[in-house]
This record gives sequence, C-alpha cells and structure tokens, in this order.
Amino acid sequence: MATKQLRLDVAQLTDVGRKREHNEDNMAYVIPKDPQVMAKKGALFIVADGMGGHAAGEVASEIAVDTVSNMYYQDDSDEVATSLLRAIKRANALIHQRAAENMLRSGMGTTCVAAVLRGNMAYIANVGDSRAYIVRGGQVKQVSQDHSWVAEQVRAGLLTEDQARTHAQRNVITRCLGTQADVEIDVFPEPIEENDALVLCTDGLSGLVTDDEIRRIVNQSGPQ
Repeated sequence: MATKQLRLDVAQLTDVGRKREHNEDNMAYVIPKDPQVMAKKGALFIVADGMGGHAAGEVASEIAVDTVSNMYYQDDSDEVATSLLRAIKRANALIHQRAAENMLRSGMGTTCVAAVLRGNMAYIANVGDSRAYIVRGGQVKQVSQDHSWVAEQVRAGLLTEDQARTHAQRNVITRCLGTQADVEIDVFPEPIEENDALVLCTDGLSGLVTDDEIRRIVNQSGPQ
C-alpha cells in the first residue's frame, strides 16, 4: 500500500550577520510537481555553509547546493540514501576539482546538510557542522551529528555542551566537502509524523541559539 505524502509548509531565510561582509551560505529546496517523481524521489532540502578566502566559500556552497539538487533527481536508484550519497559525493568531487583549477580557490570547502522527505520518512545526510533538527510537540532532536573538534570533545566527555558553545576552537570542523578527493557522509533515516517540523541550519543559528530555544520558536510560529 502506498504511503501517504505529508503536506509540506516551507520557508527559508539567510542573513549575513554582524561579523562578516559576505554571506557564504547557500540553500535550496525542490518539491517535484510530478506525482510519480514525488513518490519515487520525494522532496529535497539542502543548506551549505562555505569556507575559503576571495569569496571561494560562496562558490563552494553554491556548487554543493546546485549539484546535489540536480544530481539527486537524475540518479536512477529507488533508494533515497543511495541517491543522496551519490549526489553529495559528486558535489565534493566538483568542488575539489574547481579548487585545484584556481589558486584563489585553493582549499575552499563547505558544510552540507540535506534532507529528503518521502512519504513518512526523512533521510538526512550531513558533512560538517550544519545541522538538522526534528521538532515534535514539546521535544527537539538533533538528527545530524556535528563533524567538528568541539563536538568530538563533547562526545568524548572532555567538554560540556555549554563549554563547546563558547570554546575558541568551536569553528574548527573535521569534515567538509571539497578539501579532499573523497568524503565520508553520514545518513540518518528518521520516521516523521504530521505536524513535525524539520529545521536545517548552519552554525550561524545553532551556535547562537540553544536547542530548547529552537523548539520554543518553532512551536510558537509557523515556518514563515
């Protein structure tokens, strides 16, 4: 029996903030109009936070968002996780190649968190410290796992969450797209329910706002 597709309400926002002159974030979403494509591949959401001088970070995050958005739907696998992994690996290869071709973009990279909603399942993939949360009623759950130095220290019991939030090394990430020829990507399948909220964000939000504040804000208002 076919799984009912949940109704989607979507909003997106980016802000350069107070510390930087350039915004190196990029994001996109694709909700297929063709019911057959929607049933097979689902709706895709992606956020990327670039890094690198001379606007290279913006280039890296744009390549990630554009490549994943296109390659995911071109992949012929019926397995969401397989298609998502292939698309992100292709983005990694392209960023790595572009960096090698231009000295000004040497070492550029980007985080990436992507989610596909198909039926009553979410498939979330991430590289770096951009996050995916699911807010359900009074609970908030971080689904993704940060690939950062402070996150590793927290998991090892050497830092608390509060210490990690203000630590001098909090911006040091241990995994990203583009800096290596290959990349390890985490994928998390998660059941979703009606009225759940999925939040994808960079550390520009999660580094300033606690998980509980995210839960409170989401529960007080709609996506917009």
